[in-house]
Amino acid sequence: MLIVAVLTLLLFIPVAEIALRITCDYCTWTEKTGEGFVSPYGISESTWYHVREPNSVTILELPEFDYEIRTNSLGFRDIEHPRDKPADEFRLLAIGDSFTEGRGARFEHTWLNQLSKSLRERYTDIRIRTLCAGSSGSDPFFGYRNLADRLLAYQPDWVLLVVNESDPLDVLARGGMARFLPDGTTRSIDGPGIPFLYEHSQFARFILFEMFDYTHLFLRRPERNKRLEVAMQSLQDLLLDYQALLDSHGIQFTLVVQPYNKDVVRLEYQRLDHLMDFAREHNIHVIDTIHHLSQRLHEHGGRVEDLYWPIDAHFTELGYRYFAEAVEQGLADGMSLTLPLGGRED
Repeated sequence: MLIVAVLTLLLFIPVAEIALRITCDYCTWTEKTGEGFVSPYGISESTWYHVREPNSVTILELPEFDYEIRTNSLGFRDIEHPRDKPADEFRLLAIGDSFTEGRGARFEHTWLNQLSKSLRERYTDIRIRTLCAGSSGSDPFFGYRNLADRLLAYQPDWVLLVVNESDPLDVLARGGMARFLPDGTTRSIDGPGIPFLYEHSQFARFILFEMFDYTHLFLRRPERNKRLEVAMQSLQDLLLDYQALLDSHGIQFTLVVQPYNKDVVRLEYQRLDHLMDFAREHNIHVIDTIHHLSQRLHEHGGRVEDLYWPIDAHFTELGYRYFAEAVEQGLADGMSLTLPLGGRED
C-alpha cells in the first residue's frame, strides 16, 4: 500500500503542476502577461527615481498589444518639455505608475494625452501643456522624489497624483522614504526571501496558498494585513508631504484615484476609501473616477474587456479615454479659477 501511495503521489504532482500551469490560477501578474517571475521585493538600487532609460526607444511586444515607447531626457514616456514657461501657459503634471505612463495604448491615446487634447479644445484662449511623470512599476514615493528633485523646475501649476490598489502593496514591499539613501541610491527593505520552489512551481504555491494561507508577497495573510496598515499610514503621511511641498510653491494638488477592473465591477475599492477620506479631511482635492468608469462600463453592456485588457488588466485605449473624461470632470470647477489670464470655457 505504501508503494502504491508513493507512486500515486509521484504521478499526481507532475499532473497537478501541468494543470496549474495551464490554468495559471496562482501566477503572478508578470507571469500572466508573459514577462516572467519578478520578485515584489526587488527594486533597482542604482537610482532613486525609478524611470526608464532616458532618450530611449523600445518596442513593447505582448500578446494583447505592441507599441513603441519613446522617453524624454528624464526617462518618462513623453515629449521633451522646456523648463522656461510663458506667462500665458498652464502646466498640468501627472505623477503615477504604468497607468499614467499609458501601458496598453499608443502614445497619443494615453489618458493624459487624451485629456490634454480635450482641455485645449475647451480652453482655446490659453496654452495648456501636460507633462507625464508616469513610470511603470513606480509608486507615490518615487513620484515624490521625482517631483521634489526634478519636476518642480518645470513650474507646474497643478499636480495630479494618480494612485490605485497596487500602491499600498508596493509600499509594503519597498518601504517608504527610508529607501532613499543620501548618495542617490535606494535600498530594499528586509522582506522575506522567495524560496526556489515558490518561484518555479505552481503546485508549491497551491500548497502554500491553500494550506498555509500565504500570498504572493510570501507573507501569511494576517502578517500581510498588518504590514498593509503600516503601508497605508506611510501613504497618508506622504500625502501631507506632497501637500506641504506644493503649497509652498503655490501649486494646486489633486489626488486622483484610479480603479482596477474588479473595482469598477464591484463599484468599490479594497483599501483606497480610507486614503480618500484622509485626503478630504486634510483639504486635499480628490477625484474618484470609479463612478464615471462604472457608468461607461454599463453603457458597454458590462463588457469589462472593452475598457481593460483581459490578461494585462491595464486600460484599453477606450478605457483611457473614459478615465480622461473622469479626470476632466473632476478638474472642471477648479480649472476656471486657476487658469492664467482669466481663461474661460468657450
